[in-house]
Amino acid sequence: MIELVRRAYALIMFVALLLATTGPFASPPVAAAAIPTPLEPAVMETPPPLSATATPSPSGQLVKYSGQILDYSGGFVFFTTGDAFRLDPAVKLDDAATGGPTKLLPETRTYARASFDSGSGAVVELALSQKKLPDEASYDDVKRFAVSLSTPYANPDLAPGEGFNGKGVPVTFLVEVPPKTPFADQIYLATDASGWSATAVRMDRVDALHYRVTRTFASGTKLLYRYTRGSWQSADVDQNGIATKPRLLVVKNADYRVVRDIVYNWQDEDPFAPDNGSTLPTPFNPVPFPIPPHR
Repeated sequence: MIELVRRAYALIMFVALLLATTGPFASPPVAAAAIPTPLEPAVMETPPPLSATATPSPSGQLVKYSGQILDYSGGFVFFTTGDAFRLDPAVKLDDAATGGPTKLLPETRTYARASFDSGSGAVVELALSQKKLPDEASYDDVKRFAVSLSTPYANPDLAPGEGFNGKGVPVTFLVEVPPKTPFADQIYLATDASGWSATAVRMDRVDALHYRVTRTFASGTKLLYRYTRGSWQSADVDQNGIATKPRLLVVKNADYRVVRDIVYNWQDEDPFAPDNGSTLPTPFNPVPFPIPPHR
């Protein structure tokens, strides 16, 4: 009897175990991949980008600069600072207040907050506004991203070998004065650089008819000048006694230069009056007296 009970109990346990593993009450299998092991660590999610608003995701840190737009064309945005900044091909335009879509256009006088990708230097986002936006970054933080649309070339007028290089050039002015010039008078060089003072630069006498002075000017200097005897009433005039235009000197590359001029008459002297014989013969002018044309 006891043996029959034992066998019946064993049969009941076998049927119960069979139902637990294959029947409708069986537990769902556990996926082995979901259980981390020392050889297979748990799978981690990809971290978010640096900025959820930047398009595309920046390759470096974002630098945000606020300013007023001057122009927006050709893949560049121009601010009123005069600088051009390159736009990312997928630059995002949005509303500066809400961060959402905007009806504003990136045009002249519109304010914008530009987000620069410090890795590429391009603008990846422009947040537009009708009002001035607060500063986040200074101009010094973004000026390194400014680009030039054309290759800079030196002014051809200042190119070395073609005229000017800024080197100091000694220039000697050598002037011949009229024979009727009073021997006791001084001769002066007046220039626009000296405010047209009639006694700006006193010249040294070479002989009765020639005076000279040497001054150093930087190559590239443009100088206007005239000769006087100490006042504008005694300034140089042409052969007919008419006031002349100032002479022009352009100092070019050279180690030394001599400028030779002739003063035909003085403003306070009558060019047609006979000579009083006050001048002296010199090697430069052996006959310092006017000779009538028929002689």
